[in-house]
Parts: sequence; C-alpha cells; structure tokens
Amino acid sequence: MPAPSIIARPVPTYWLSYLLVMPVAGFICEMFLLGLGGLLDFKPTGAQLLGGWAITTALITLFALNIERRKPHFELTDSTLSIGRGSYATVIPLVEIESAVFGLPEFTPWWFRMMLWASQREHDFISEARANSLFIRFGEGRYVPICLYYTWMQNGRDLMEALRGRLSHKLVGAESYTAAEVKALGLAKFNQVGEVRG
Repeated sequence: MPAPSIIARPVPTYWLSYLLVMPVAGFICEMFLLGLGGLLDFKPTGAQLLGGWAITTALITLFALNIERRKPHFELTDSTLSIGRGSYATVIPLVEIESAVFGLPEFTPWWFRMMLWASQREHDFISEARANSLFIRFGEGRYVPICLYYTWMQNGRDLMEALRGRLSHKLVGAESYTAAEVKALGLAKFNQVGEVRG
C-alpha cells in the first residue's frame, strides 16, 4: 500500500511577515520614484504621497505573493519529489535521483563574514542549516540542496526524514563531493535546483 504523500509548506504566520516587510519596501520604492520626480520639478501633495505609497506597496505585495505562494511548497510521494507548484513546480522522480549526501560542505559567505554585527547565533544558524541539508544529484549535472528544518515550515522535518528514508540506498558520504560541486554550493540557494558547470 503506497505511503500517503507529505506536503510541507509555510505556517500561516509566515505570510504575516509581509505586513511588516512590504510597507517598508513600498516606502523605499516611492522614495526612489520621488527622486526621479524631483528631476522633473514634480512636487506631490501629502495626499498624493500617501496614495502613491499605498499603491506601490499593494503592487509589490501582490507581485511577491504571486511568486512566493508557489515556491515554498514541497510534496513527497512514493515516486516523486515536487518543489514548488503550478508553473513553478519541479518534479523529480525518485528513480532518477543518482545519489544523495546528508550535509553540505562547510561554507560562510564572505559578505556574511564581514557583518561584524552578526551574532554567533546567526553564524550557527547558517552552519546548522548546511549540516542538516540533503544534497540530491539527479542527472545532467543538476542538483538541489533540500533543507526544510525551519520552524516556519509545516511538516518540513517529517518530509526530510521520509525523504532520507526513501533514498537510504542512494546515500553516499561527503567524500563524494567534487571540486565543482563544492564551488557551486558556495553560492547555492536552499531548495532551488542548480546545475554544476565545469
């Protein structure tokens, strides 16, 4: 009997962050537009400023939500792993997965190392995320580093554990990483398909 599929997606409170982030993004965009308007001697009234900010924030929010609502969505069945949904979905048949490695090579981006205000906790978060990722190779140099151990990802831990179980016969050690893969993973984004070049 096939095992039931597991769906991992953000908890509802994840989307509430847009209530804080998008108004700020709208304000920044409006300031940029005002700068351009200043070159044309355009002097908006207070009502125009408020209306422009509201419209800009709404447009940015709708655009971001239209993309985000499809991307942080994962489904594991007996035969496939789906990343995203709709036109953004990448469906990986489990039989096409060549091998998998638990844990990414240690790496801290140079720009993060220069952030002197970053706490040890933030450094540990990056290290932990990489250590708990599952690196999947699936043909033609393609790969995806899966990491769903986030508190805001509903069923993320369950999906990761089930995926490791279904790929147990394909798990290999960290020594299998090639130099090209290590280089690619320095810039790789979690849960997004990449391709090793060179």
